[in-house]
Formats: sequence, structure tokens, C-alpha cells
Amino acid sequence: MNMTRSIVLAVLFCLSASAVWAQPASKTPYAPPTALPRNGDLPAESSLAYPGALSDWIVYRRECCEGRHGRLTPLYTELYLSAGPSFPVGGTTLSRELQTGWSIAGGARVLLFDEPLTRAWVVDLHLINTNESGINNGRRFPLTIFRTNTRQDFGVNGTPGLTVKNSNRTLFGVGFGREWYLAGNADAEGPKWRFGVDVGGRYGSHNLAFNETRHITDVIGSLYVAGHSDLEFLWRDMFLHAGLRLEWAYTWSDILQRKSDVQELSLLFAVGVRY
Repeated sequence: MNMTRSIVLAVLFCLSASAVWAQPASKTPYAPPTALPRNGDLPAESSLAYPGALSDWIVYRRECCEGRHGRLTPLYTELYLSAGPSFPVGGTTLSRELQTGWSIAGGARVLLFDEPLTRAWVVDLHLINTNESGINNGRRFPLTIFRTNTRQDFGVNGTPGLTVKNSNRTLFGVGFGREWYLAGNADAEGPKWRFGVDVGGRYGSHNLAFNETRHITDVIGSLYVAGHSDLEFLWRDMFLHAGLRLEWAYTWSDILQRKSDVQELSLLFAVGVRY
């Protein structure tokens, strides 16, 4: 009997202690802040006032950076893919030997908006590949190709020269530009229209194939200027866009002769996502 009574008293003691020390759940729901502070003070509704809530950094609030005089600089990231025809329009020797080709590019852009979200500075990193066939006009070029322990000369001592079969260029590019939103700001829920311009440089490799023998490769550099116009639509938590891009590029090369520069105009259809 005494043993049973002792067990009952011990259980009642534990239950009473738990009721005394347990902390009641908060009845105040978490309300995310509507804006970041501009004077360094913490607003009453900030998530930092609720230790159990996720921070603004984790939930990715877009007001990220402090500018001059307390101005905010919202930051967005954009991924894109573009493709379209490329037209040789000038340059030197090689440019006159190529037909209209095809370019495809993909990359990422960082957009630094002003506070009204209607304009942004842009940094662009991308890869672009351009493939063009030769026009096969029968024009031959003298060239020396080195093979294993041998050397083969074309276009000298009565040996016919080479004709261009195909040109393929792959380059990594860095660009800087400016973006304007003409219908609604960048965070508006409805459709938005934007246009932008950018300029930059590229560096990569050039593969030139011939009808008579194997291909050769060389290192090349390029400069480009472009403009684009897009329509944007809100989809879930991201913005999808589609539009056109017009680009002029000049590529310096000596792969065929001392001056084998290529100048081209490309019209690219672009799609992407901004978040």
C-alpha cells in the first residue's frame, strides 16, 4: 500500500511541475515586415522582433542594399537563352566567304534597380556559339598546315589552295548595360514591357574547316553592341520574359590570313526568367 501511494504522489508531483514550468505558446502570429528601415532603426513589425521567425535574408526579401542617403537598391537575378540567324555584313577576307549562320547564347544577368523599380543597371555573363557554312564560291586560299612530323603546304608551288567549308566560333562574354520599364515597374503583377541596351567584350576560340583537309583552330576576341525589347509576365514567384534582341559584333581573327575579321548582325529570339 505504501509503495502504491508513493508512486501516485511522484506522478502527481511531475505533472504539477510541468504545468508550472511550461511556457505558453505565443498567440501573436508572425507578420512579415512591409518595408526595410531607412534610418537604421528596427521597425516594430520586423521579423527580428520574433525570434522564432525566419529572417528577411532567408526568405529573400528583394530590398537588399543600401545606397547613398539611405536609398534602397533592389537586386534581381535573370537566366536567359537566345537563338537566331546571324548575317555576315562586313569585315575582311573570311567574312566574305561565309553564308548566313545561326547563333545560340545562354547566360545570367544581375539587375540593380533604382528604388521605384523602373530602371536598372545590368551586368551580363554569357556563352555564345555561332556556326556558319562557307559559300562554296571556289575561291582558294594559301595555307600551311602542320601535321605529325610533317608539314603540308596549300596554294604554293602549283598546289591548289583551300576552300572554306564551315566556321564555328565559341566565346565567353561580359557585358554592361541599362534597362528601362515602360509599362509598370519591375514588381508589378500585370504584363510589363521593357527595353535595354548593353555593350561588352568576348574571348574564345574559332574552328575553321576546309573542304580539302582537316580543320584548324585559333584564339579570337570580339566586341559587341546590342539592344533588346521584352514582355514580362508574373508566374508564381518569378517573372517570365520573351522578346527580341538585335546585336552587332566585330570579331578579330587571323585564322585564315593575317586579317580574317568577321563583322555580323544577329537577330535573336530570347526567353528567360527573373527572380
